[in-house]
Amino acid sequence: MNVTHIGQLNATPSPSPMMRNDVEVYVQVVVLVIICIGSVFGNVFVIGIVIFDHKLHKPTYYFISSLASADFLVGAIYIPFYIMASLAQNWYISLTWCKWHATFISVSINASLVTLSLVSVDRYLAITDPLRYQTILTTIRSVVLLLLGWVHSIFWAFAPQFGWGEVVYQPKTSTCRPNWGAKGLANRVYTLGLALLPFGAPVICMIYCYCRIFFVARYHVREIKKNSVNTPGSNTIGQRAMETKAMKTLLIVLGAFVVSWLPYTVLSMAKMISKGSWEFSSSILNAVLTITLLNGCVNPVIYAIRDKRFCKGMKRVLCPLARKDSQDFNSYLSSRRDTTKETKAENFEMGNINFAQES
Repeated sequence: MNVTHIGQLNATPSPSPMMRNDVEVYVQVVVLVIICIGSVFGNVFVIGIVIFDHKLHKPTYYFISSLASADFLVGAIYIPFYIMASLAQNWYISLTWCKWHATFISVSINASLVTLSLVSVDRYLAITDPLRYQTILTTIRSVVLLLLGWVHSIFWAFAPQFGWGEVVYQPKTSTCRPNWGAKGLANRVYTLGLALLPFGAPVICMIYCYCRIFFVARYHVREIKKNSVNTPGSNTIGQRAMETKAMKTLLIVLGAFVVSWLPYTVLSMAKMISKGSWEFSSSILNAVLTITLLNGCVNPVIYAIRDKRFCKGMKRVLCPLARKDSQDFNSYLSSRRDTTKETKAENFEMGNINFAQES
């Protein structure tokens, strides 16, 4: 880490040169509080359901738990300090913690992106090769992939602590962040690698997998229609229902991700390309950062609540007395028996969402 950068981190932060009006700040803080509560409780709920329902002890739900863990850390640690900084429009805690604050959010966000891509790969394998899916993606392999993903995320987040890349204090958001306009070949290689590997590679992976899932799903629906007994109107209605649900799921998954991350990505790339010469207003930067954090609150809904099997697990844990076979609640915690084989329709999923069923 160079001398100039050390001086930046050790200096006392000064108030933002362009103070925002109180209404704008309070609106942002209210939104951040909602995101924080949703991220913490929503993701804790997801993790708890997966832990306490043995029927969800599968690679798919291990990925979802990893995603929920990364999003929980963002909501539990990063957002509260960002709320305080936004209210004060300054960072009053030590800049040493500000530097580690930036490192922490980088670990969490990178892990979230990697896990999102693993979820898409998991669903891609389940649909394109359902017969060999359980032998290809075993529990051991899924755990290894998750560990590698977290190591990958930690590496890129901690690199600036060892002199590769820079973390700087940004007065306009009153937080520390990677310096996308860093000078020097080594630092620019780091920012380019940070944009391509922790972000670009998972995005490309997700787009490819979900597009392939959708087209394979359409092909299967057409094949089923050709080979099934013709019942007036039933095939057409079923085909439309499945294709509509597949399209909705694809749009929700990719749409939520793009809406959350595209603004931040555009601004970061513009900063990197312009070598730091392009400047954006405090209002724009804070709005973009707030929108990015929204993704951690939305993920539990997309990857868990819409999942039919997860909803059943939620009922088993929260409403055991309402089930006709309530005795199952007393035995499922200790049971380690294999669950019944997945039906053909259950393998016909997108992003853990069984779109072969009616909405």
